[in-house]
Amino acid sequence: MSSDNSYPGVYIEEDATPTLSVSTLPTAVPLINMDSDITEILKFNNILDLYEKFPPSGTYDTALAGLRAYFECGGGPCYVTGWKTFTDAIKTLGNRITLVVGNYHGIKDEVYTLLEDRSKCLFAILDGPAVHIKKSDLNTYQTSASAAVYYPYLKVGWTDVDVPASAVAAGLYCKNDRTRGVWKSPANVPLPSGYTPKYTVTDTIQADYSTGKAVNMIRKIDERGSVIWGARTLDDSDDWRYVSVRRLFNSVERDLRYALGTMTFEPNSPLTWEKVRSAATSYLHRLWKQGGLAGASENEAYFVQIGKGVTMSDEDIKQGKMIAKIGLAAARPAEFIVLQFTQNMAQA
Repeated sequence: MSSDNSYPGVYIEEDATPTLSVSTLPTAVPLINMDSDITEILKFNNILDLYEKFPPSGTYDTALAGLRAYFECGGGPCYVTGWKTFTDAIKTLGNRITLVVGNYHGIKDEVYTLLEDRSKCLFAILDGPAVHIKKSDLNTYQTSASAAVYYPYLKVGWTDVDVPASAVAAGLYCKNDRTRGVWKSPANVPLPSGYTPKYTVTDTIQADYSTGKAVNMIRKIDERGSVIWGARTLDDSDDWRYVSVRRLFNSVERDLRYALGTMTFEPNSPLTWEKVRSAATSYLHRLWKQGGLAGASENEAYFVQIGKGVTMSDEDIKQGKMIAKIGLAAARPAEFIVLQFTQNMAQA
C-alpha cells in the first residue's frame, strides 16, 4: 500500500493476482478417418478448402464423399488423416480436437484407450456395418460411454458411392452445437434434402437396437425426410446412456480445466479458492440459464465446493494440491413421448 501525496489520506492498493473467468471452448472439432493411405494431417475449414485440395471431378470414393457430406450437413473446421496414422494424429492434435470420426474397423484398441482417458475428453462417432445390420454385429463394438454408432450408410444424388453415416452425424453434431448447444441431443435432426438411408429401418429394427450397445438409426419419417433417430452411447448405464450427457460433461471438464490452469502456482489460499469458486459458479449458472442443466433452482442444478476442511486437508495444502469438487445435473433427452388418452364417458 502506498499513499498519494497529492491527496492526503488516499491510499492505493495493488492486487497482482490474476482474474479468473471460464470461457466456452469449441465443442465439435473432429478428426476424421478417411480410411485411406493418407499419412499427413490435413485441416479443412470449409468445403472450399476441401475442393482446393481435392478438386471436384464428378467421381468420389467413400472417403471424399463422406467429407463433402460432413460439410453439407453443417460441419465446421476439421482435421483429416488416413487409417494408418489415425491414432498418432489423435495424440499429435491433443486438445485441438473433441471428436474422432470414422469406420469402426479403422478404430484400433489404442483409440479406445484414448477415449477412456478423461484428460482428453474425446468422443467417437462410428459407422455401423455397410450391409444389413445383424445382432452379432454389436459384438464388434466395445462398450464405451465415449462412443456412438450410426447406421445405415446413405445414398445421395451427387455420387453412386455410399456415404458414411459417421460423417453425416459429425456434421449434424457441429450444426447442433452451434444452434442449440452441446447439451442438446444430436437426434431428431433432419438431414439435408436428398440424403436417403441405404436400408430401410423399421420400428422392429429400431427396437432391437435401442438397448444395451445401442445403434442410432437414420430413418425416413413421414414428410420430414431423413432424420437421426437415436441419441445413445455404447454404454447402457444410467449415468452415461446418452450422447448429450457424456459430451456435456466432456465440455465442462475441458472448459474448467483450461481456465483453472491459469491458477497454477498461485497461493493456495482462501483468496484464490474464492476466485475459483466464483468463476466456476458463474460458468455453471450461465449453462443452467441456457437450459444445459436440469433442476428448477441453482442448488438443484449444480454445486461448487472448495476450501480447507471442505475439499482439502492441511496435508493436501502442504503438498500444493488445490482441490475443487464440482457437481452438475445434466438435462437428459425426452427419448420416449408417452400420450395417455382418457375418454370422458359422460360426454361420449
